[in-house]
Amino acid sequence: MKVSSISSVLCVGGLTAFIAAPAHATNGMALSGYGAIADGLGGAAQAYDSGNSSAINNVAALALMQEGSRVEIGANFMYISAETWADGVSSVESDATLFVMPNLSYIVKRDKLSFGIGAFSQGGMGADYGKKSFLSVDPNSGIPTGLRDESNVMIGRLIFPVAFQATDRLSIGASVDVLYALMTMKQAMPQQALMDMMTPGQQTLGVAAADPNTAAGLGAANFAHFDFSEMDNWGFGGQLGLTFKATDTLTFGASYQFETRMGDLEADGSIQAGVGNQYQSIPGTVKIKDFQWPATSKIGLAFQATDALLLVADIKYYDWSGVMESLKIRFKPDMGGYVNVDMYQKWDDQTVFSIGAEYKVNPALRVRAGFNYAANPVPQDYLQHLGEAITESHLTLGLGYDIDDHSQINAAYVHTFENSETNDNPLVGVSSSLAQNAINLSYSYRF
Repeated sequence: MKVSSISSVLCVGGLTAFIAAPAHATNGMALSGYGAIADGLGGAAQAYDSGNSSAINNVAALALMQEGSRVEIGANFMYISAETWADGVSSVESDATLFVMPNLSYIVKRDKLSFGIGAFSQGGMGADYGKKSFLSVDPNSGIPTGLRDESNVMIGRLIFPVAFQATDRLSIGASVDVLYALMTMKQAMPQQALMDMMTPGQQTLGVAAADPNTAAGLGAANFAHFDFSEMDNWGFGGQLGLTFKATDTLTFGASYQFETRMGDLEADGSIQAGVGNQYQSIPGTVKIKDFQWPATSKIGLAFQATDALLLVADIKYYDWSGVMESLKIRFKPDMGGYVNVDMYQKWDDQTVFSIGAEYKVNPALRVRAGFNYAANPVPQDYLQHLGEAITESHLTLGLGYDIDDHSQINAAYVHTFENSETNDNPLVGVSSSLAQNAINLSYSYRF
């Protein structure tokens, strides 16, 4: 089993937080829920205090916390089972199985004003199929190349939130966010697929262009293998939110997370081109242009049905089509020239439905359950085995326990049901399946 652990540490003003750990998708590239409280309730978190994770769920809900300060630390431990196969070959399972996504935050409420800082894992996707599967075989000669087939996308968000209790019923909030994104892409492209992308009138998989010398070399090779590791950059984002207490038992919430403004992801890299295990490595620099997190709209409600029973529901809308039209690769060989590839993604927008219930067993113990559903945003014509953001249905359970007047622990279990998809394009011809199980834990201290 391969374990992906923390990959980035950010220290701001004495607060050390992990904001870019290897992550995996449940709703597209997003997680089904943020924070152990929300995760136990199907991800619904717009209209109640979901702990310090309200900073990423609905910033205005931070105004609903008790007076004082609250420190919260947590981590989401996600185990994935990803598999891909093609006609006539054995299926292969991803070696990347365990993803650890931490969060750390500090929020203060003084009178009507809440503010602080929080670092959260936003999401991502990826798989690692190693060097020995059918994906690492030259499809034209049948000779193993020994080249790795792997991808990883991870996005972290450092949030500076402010929330204000405008009236007894209305709270408003806003945040300024700093984001960090990191991407690894190691993938072979058969000559037929590359030529499809370079030939006007075909281009079913995307659009590619190269300078004449590089194009001649690629055209004579059976495959081109991209070896791009740890392309990264920083960016900015933000959020607006509100909550409104319509009655003593019914609260509505809404928030809007703006599309990010990320710099192009950059790194040194190389392209291998050749026949079988005889290939030339072309070193250079690579950029992924305009890779962004989408604008996200959220609405929800919380209904205190009885003193012990809380019911919650959310609807989220991810504008994936605005940011996942194509993956724009710009490679510059050290020897001169260029290779430009736009790999079509053409993701659909995604509506996520979340419902949950919390029951207060006694003054210290709460139990939770929820359900989360969102249609797979990845069109089958553009499915890639390394971008398996295809799950749809999630069942969640959770609990919260007050250790004393200051300390609280929360835990959630999320089962993501297996979903499969097939790309019938003969230039791709792969099927993929994905299932997930996750444990989300958090500890908070109030003072």
